[in-house]
Amino acid sequence: MRRLFAFLALFGVIGAACAPAQQAPPSTTSTGGAAPAATQAPVDFRLRVGLLTLQSTMDPHAAIGQNPRRYGLYECLVMQDANGKLIPGLATEWRNLNPTTWQFKLAPNRKFHDGSPVTIEDVKYSIDRAINPELRLGILTRVGTIERSEIVDPQTINVVTKAPDAILLNRIAVLVIVQKAFVERVGAAEFATRAMGTGPFMQKEFRPGDQLILVPNPHHPTKPVASELIIRQVPELSARIAGLRTGELDLISNVAVDQADTLKSAGMQIINFDQGTAIGAFIFTNQLDQPTANKLVRQAMNYAVDKDAIAKNIYKGYTKPTGQIVQSNTFGYNPTIRPYPYDPARARQLLAQAGYPNGIKIKMDVTLGIAEAQQVFLLVQNQFKEVGIEAEMNTSADSAFLLDRWYARVQRPQVFSFSLQNSPAQDADFALNWFRGDLADPERRYNNPAFDEPYLASLTELDPTKRQALLQRAIAVMYEDPPVLFLVDGFNLWGASSKIDNVVPRGDLEPLWEAIRPK
Repeated sequence: MRRLFAFLALFGVIGAACAPAQQAPPSTTSTGGAAPAATQAPVDFRLRVGLLTLQSTMDPHAAIGQNPRRYGLYECLVMQDANGKLIPGLATEWRNLNPTTWQFKLAPNRKFHDGSPVTIEDVKYSIDRAINPELRLGILTRVGTIERSEIVDPQTINVVTKAPDAILLNRIAVLVIVQKAFVERVGAAEFATRAMGTGPFMQKEFRPGDQLILVPNPHHPTKPVASELIIRQVPELSARIAGLRTGELDLISNVAVDQADTLKSAGMQIINFDQGTAIGAFIFTNQLDQPTANKLVRQAMNYAVDKDAIAKNIYKGYTKPTGQIVQSNTFGYNPTIRPYPYDPARARQLLAQAGYPNGIKIKMDVTLGIAEAQQVFLLVQNQFKEVGIEAEMNTSADSAFLLDRWYARVQRPQVFSFSLQNSPAQDADFALNWFRGDLADPERRYNNPAFDEPYLASLTELDPTKRQALLQRAIAVMYEDPPVLFLVDGFNLWGASSKIDNVVPRGDLEPLWEAIRPK
């Protein structure tokens, strides 16, 4: 199943794509259903935030980003804590009835923003809406393994999958529960601008592409610390930094590494949201008439690039080199894999073994939404050249540039940059899925039966230990036959005023807004 993370979530163009303990919801899957009460704060605490990009729609099913909570407006039956652990949301408990059926108990006395009770009919409507292919909603790419939902009683629902699904709970944790009566009354177009959820915050004002103002939801068991949450879209980094310095903003996202130390020197906080992403580039292997079809060429590319220089010199030590597309806190991470060492001589030797002693010429397209992308891929281009790989580099910040290549609407280059996320699930499947060989051409990016065998088996393996071993085998295959130029772990630096506290990094790359408080 193809799961498209929102454009920003996948490539860092709209986000970067999930941390230490915080005021967290209950950590058991058998009790709960309510988030914790936050500390009482001054009534006039207004939290002002500047983001690179604001979600374009309030419909949580229409477009998927790294975070289904959408700034605290929405909740799912199952939620995730800061480290990606599954915890109760609108469900108090769940159990696996058989390999294809999960049962969920709805928490009592939960209400939508308008005070209406959350019913089992709302839950069924939300699931059925999400999996309806005729609606063409973005969430379908994550929950397409669900076949149907069945109401058991006023507090119980069964979710039936098409086949055993090892990460069904992770899928439920991104499937927001919406109010059936509201969505049907206002229609999809109005729902895109008027949120109606169950989260700790509720919408006061929304101007797409500009500003979102939220206030506490009086019907939620958690009382947010902030009396008002004002989130502005501020695309220019200089404007975000200026707002933080002048006190116009309390918190900003996507701080450039060359600005981080300066802000810290000025007394600001720098918080590293360092989970769930990998920065690198696809090396497309299914273009059989191209040199990159040969795994020795792809290995040479990985030996040709100095990942330590990228991590230390360009990213100032905020990240580290990697040899896989998941991070150490991701389920399925393979601890035996080490980054390819920087070895230009070995790269030249492999090119010669592949039949290219005089080098090769390739095209390399780079999306500028990745942090410091220009610097990183200029270094890649120069180091490729040193071993005999002439890379014609094209760059763009345009979303069409990215999506056209992602979906093969245009001729793909041999190398295409990415910031690929496994958040918010923090499960290797969310990243490895893009490399399965059973995707149809021209969308297919990789075709290796040795990878497909353990990866596809992992999709239906319900034993966590066995499943982890399968994922680790798939990652080992990817290392030896790389469809990727492995570079560094991804990250996203946030800047915070010294006057606020409890901005805790999370696996879904968005802080727990209701817990942020003044110092």
